[in-house]
Amino acid sequence: MVVQKRLRVRSLKPRLHDAVFCGIRFSRDWKTLSLVMAITLAACAPQDKSIEAACTELVLDYAYHRDRLDAEQMGELFTEDATMSLLGDVFDGRTAIMQRMLDGKSGPVTRHLMSTIRIFPESADSATGVSYVTIYLAPRRGSTNPLAVEGFAGIGEYHDEFARTPSGWKIASREFRPTFVYEDQQ
Repeated sequence: MVVQKRLRVRSLKPRLHDAVFCGIRFSRDWKTLSLVMAITLAACAPQDKSIEAACTELVLDYAYHRDRLDAEQMGELFTEDATMSLLGDVFDGRTAIMQRMLDGKSGPVTRHLMSTIRIFPESADSATGVSYVTIYLAPRRGSTNPLAVEGFAGIGEYHDEFARTPSGWKIASREFRPTFVYEDQQ
């Protein structure tokens, strides 16, 4: 025996008295509903990703130039009046930030591995960001790569403020906040 069911097809025509959007009931007022929907969708639309891309590039370029001891190129990533805070030491201005690197040229070989980079645009001319960094250190002995290391020197976060300048996006403020260090480094 074959059973046939009759399907009831509902009309695709909207019923005016059933319009609900974002918890608001719109009774016979499709113009208002359309306006609310347009505003909501515009607010939820994907934002211009150019700010995120430019600031992410600054984060990555810092690690690259820092590890190559290129103070000039690293300095260009910062605004003239930038500040950088590292483990309690604060460096005010691009020149001081560059000098810190120059003073460390005889120090250990470093590698800054950047990950989990999050950029938060605040306006058309400013943004903030947080990025994770794993830092490796090895003695600078005149030997060539690869250098032996026992493990990471530290894992932490850079908390950055970015500013749009006439010459593009720059780091206005950078603070390193350690998360993990070896017990003998505390």
